[in-house]
Amino acid sequence: MQVIGAPTDLAPITGEWIGTYESSATGRSGSIAFHLTADPKGAHGDVLMVPKRQIDYDQPNGQHVPMASASSVLSIEFVRIASGEISGKLAAYPDPEVAGATLETHFQGRADGEWIEGTFVTYSVRSVAPLRGTWRVHRKAAE
Repeated sequence: MQVIGAPTDLAPITGEWIGTYESSATGRSGSIAFHLTADPKGAHGDVLMVPKRQIDYDQPNGQHVPMASASSVLSIEFVRIASGEISGKLAAYPDPEVAGATLETHFQGRADGEWIEGTFVTYSVRSVAPLRGTWRVHRKAAE
């Protein structure tokens, strides 16, 4: 993960961060975990995407059975930090609902002490309008 920011902007948000995201537009949710260091080369982060539950309607006797849907680990491509404002982008990833399609997600947020929260926008080739959601992480207590 590439981290862009002045040392004075990075210092207040160094550490382990964990939290969640959700989007009512896509039905997807998941967890977020990332580690920021004062040295941008030592930072890393991932997002666990849990696709919305899908139903298989083609079952005998009219039964509707939940289909298995795999979770995906998504990489954070870059994070930019300036004056407590955070923005970034996930590495492009496959659309869990459209074979062969790729999604692109950009996020922004604001750090406030032990919390960072914000919004994200996902762009898809199948949707004219961007899909939106929210995310929130807190600093993990030192062990």
